[in-house]
Amino acid sequence: MMALHHAERRVILFSAGTAAYRLSMREHARRLMTDVDWSRLTETLRLRRLLPVLGPRILELAGASADDGFSAAVEDAIQTGRRQGAFLQLVSTHAMSALADVGIRATPLKGPLLGEAIYGDPGRRFSTDIDLLVAPDQLDAAVEVVRGLGYGAPTGHVHPGGLPLLHFALTHERGELPPIELHWRIHWYERNFARERLLPPAGDTSGEWRPSPADEFASLLLFYARDGFVGLRLATDLSAWWDVFGANLREGALNELVRDYPALARVLPAAVKVAEGVVRLPATQTIAGVPAKGVRIRAAVRLANPNPHASQPQLHADMGVIDGLLAPPGGFAAFVRRQVLPPREVLDERASQTLDQRGSSRLGHIFRVLVRYGLTMLRLFRPLETRRVE
Repeated sequence: MMALHHAERRVILFSAGTAAYRLSMREHARRLMTDVDWSRLTETLRLRRLLPVLGPRILELAGASADDGFSAAVEDAIQTGRRQGAFLQLVSTHAMSALADVGIRATPLKGPLLGEAIYGDPGRRFSTDIDLLVAPDQLDAAVEVVRGLGYGAPTGHVHPGGLPLLHFALTHERGELPPIELHWRIHWYERNFARERLLPPAGDTSGEWRPSPADEFASLLLFYARDGFVGLRLATDLSAWWDVFGANLREGALNELVRDYPALARVLPAAVKVAEGVVRLPATQTIAGVPAKGVRIRAAVRLANPNPHASQPQLHADMGVIDGLLAPPGGFAAFVRRQVLPPREVLDERASQTLDQRGSSRLGHIFRVLVRYGLTMLRLFRPLETRRVE
């Protein structure tokens, strides 16, 4: 059983890598295929929402040895993703058109458009909601526009200054349309990057505008870091993006971003280093002269977890520790407010999501978070295991 389990782990990890890496590992992967339990592989990928993402890559690696049942499950997952993607795209286009009608610029984040751009098929990247980026000074107006489409009042704590932590989440009142999240930024450490680099120029309503390769690459790195380098879904987005657009990324492309947005000086190098280790992204040259050095960056890289088999609360703690490690100078107080001492509404929301009524106790929350942080930090003192997926 252990040999079978090892084979599945390695095949999944190989399939998440860049095209060049997958090609280099093809013969080894095909030898492993003889030991794969295809039913367990299918269920593992399904549970991790990776079946349409990695399934076609595994079929390519397997060649003629691919299991028919696995092939059918992959095709079914992609077809489901295509239907869902078409629905999301229709609603997203309608919402963006309504925003444009009142002069609000918007950019879709991730979702089926990204899936089509980097995987060549909108069904490869399954999504359940719509993420739209708008400028912070237009966020309230954007909320009113989306509410006019039948959505209820947004949820999410409003911080001093009138902005949520990252976004407002709106749910359709009749449950007929997917949730919409209106973002004003994409990462805790930035207040201007998304507004200045990821929104179309004023007056551009073509719907065809795309950020520069460096800005789009940076946004994917920031998504990956914000989620604490957990799992392979966002890491695979990076490898897929690299396969399609990596040649357009000039050497040292991220240096300008680090210079212009110094709050990202830890998180971008760390994300590049993790992506190199997990999916073999040959990207160090894109951030030349800003190496992933320093105790905090090295610790965050070491805590990257492509194998998320811990409980959800512990995974949140892992994300929190990485958040604290990569926070910019002067960002510790904001990290504490964000992760250790969040507002009561945030605690109640987390408790409802986990069915953990203890979430109503602020003192209990702090105690549990600190204990979980301690468990996370213990991993730094263990031998570094070979990256694997179980």
